[in-house]
Amino acid sequence: MEFIENKWINKGVIEKRAYQENIAKTALRANTLCVIPTGLGKTSIAALVAAERLERYSKSKILLMAPTRPLVDQHKNTFERLFRTGLEMKTVTGSDKPEERSELYRRADIIFSTPQTIRNDLKKNILNLENFSLLIFDEAHRSVGNYAYPYVAKIYNYHCKNPLILALTASPGGHMIKINEVKSKLFIDNVEVRTRNDSDVKNYVQEVEKEWVAVEFTIPLKSIKRYLESAKEERIKKLMSWNVLHSTMVTKTQMLKLQQELARKKKGYSYAAMSVLAEVIKIDHALLLLETQCLYSLKKYSDSIATQASSGETKAAVRIMKDENFMNAIRLTSELINEGKEHPKMEKMKEIVQKELEENKYARIMIFAQYRDTITKICEVLKEIRTASPVEFIGQAKKKGKGLSQKEQMQILNEFKMGFYNILVASQVGEEGLDVVETNMVIFYEPVPSAIRRVQRAGRTGRTQEGKVVTLITKNTRDEAYHWSGHQKEKKMTGILYNMKKQSDLKSFDRD
Repeated sequence: MEFIENKWINKGVIEKRAYQENIAKTALRANTLCVIPTGLGKTSIAALVAAERLERYSKSKILLMAPTRPLVDQHKNTFERLFRTGLEMKTVTGSDKPEERSELYRRADIIFSTPQTIRNDLKKNILNLENFSLLIFDEAHRSVGNYAYPYVAKIYNYHCKNPLILALTASPGGHMIKINEVKSKLFIDNVEVRTRNDSDVKNYVQEVEKEWVAVEFTIPLKSIKRYLESAKEERIKKLMSWNVLHSTMVTKTQMLKLQQELARKKKGYSYAAMSVLAEVIKIDHALLLLETQCLYSLKKYSDSIATQASSGETKAAVRIMKDENFMNAIRLTSELINEGKEHPKMEKMKEIVQKELEENKYARIMIFAQYRDTITKICEVLKEIRTASPVEFIGQAKKKGKGLSQKEQMQILNEFKMGFYNILVASQVGEEGLDVVETNMVIFYEPVPSAIRRVQRAGRTGRTQEGKVVTLITKNTRDEAYHWSGHQKEKKMTGILYNMKKQSDLKSFDRD
């Protein structure tokens, strides 16, 4: 095995890989968006580019930004391992006093921070980016809307004497508009993309077997579904008779947008329509939980609606709890739970995990689920397996809910790494960036319609050893629609990115 030789980089720490060196060369020529799967060394590429910029501009500084404090700390630890002593590296957070942050910016050669802290300090003139020869934006797909990244990039591009931007992501999105927005907001000239199938990458990844496991809705669950659909259809028809809706096929996004439009009108009928729409949205969410999650999650949600109704918090909740169809659905849900019944995906998931642990007692498994109540239930079910040690891995506490602090998240990841747990049951927080130990198997409890999230989830296996990705799908439900939507977006994204790379290569050729 050969290693990178560089005066700034420690010997024997960055393996010599052609694709990393080629991407770094491109990134040194102009602002670059680097799209490579999780586990293929985005941080190593960033380090190579940083080392060259420090060599070229010896008195300049480097800034690396990441969305969360644990991710920021992770990057700092990696850079400290990669770079030779003599460089001062500092983490800057909002918890540091302004005068302390100002001093840290002045002293440090390489700074690690969240973009929110950097944006705030730029606005308060605590920080000046004039002498930063490189800005690294990790999880660059976030550079849309009002996120802090675009503001920082704009100020940097305007004030810096020798600006260079390196944007890193495993997946920038499944739509041309979204990818172009990321490129535009970060002033990107070049696109470098690699997938696991590229010739210069294949030697560094293992085979990943993908399997889609379909389960049938049970007859009792179909009954619950019919009750909820009847309650929803009744309200949809009412809105159509009021000319508020013009089709029975309406998505949650469309309903939320319609609510905003009605709120702006501030008329009597619009308030009535908004309230009925609120009922439709609540019932549709109950349907989503039934189809894609589990009875436990549905029961917890119906309990929250009952609490809203009893307190008079919303009129929509009061009316739903008086609806015969909705109440029949909840009654049947409670009866099934009391009988020990659950969604068929739960039993199938337990069966898959048990088989994997029987075949490999050292296996590490990661299970992704969208909702925290589902994650709780998954852990409860898996604890019935003698050799299973599952743990919940969720984000920080939300309003009226449980959560894990960033310190607790890092502790769980370390304990998973050391083998205290062999199954990590994660929400979306487990998808992005964090250095999770290699897993033998990743299970999608539900398909996701997002290309970004599909790529991030699947990237948790198949790095140094063969892996497996299993997706659970409930037949004839929105699970199927989400699966195919995500699949098509991922395929489309790869095509768009390779086309952009081809255009970047042609521009580079013209310049040379």
